[in-house]
Amino acid sequence: MNTDDSKMDAMKKAQKYSFRVHYSKEDGGYIALSPEFPGLSAFGETPEEAIRESETALELFHEAYSEKKKPLPVPKVLKG
Repeated sequence: MNTDDSKMDAMKKAQKYSFRVHYSKEDGGYIALSPEFPGLSAFGETPEEAIRESETALELFHEAYSEKKKPLPVPKVLKG
């Protein structure tokens, strides 16, 4: 599998995971968190930017899980 295929695979996986985005007065921007991946957070000046940044962070989490041969968490469905 080439690098582009790996990135596409990671992006497809990212779409399965949930993210909660909230505004942080303290940070002056939006924070995206994924309940399936404790410690994964991403910052953005807009909610959309926070989500884009979280997708990048999620790719890194996937790589770390893969290197450690750790199974990926089951995606959760969040309710409003």
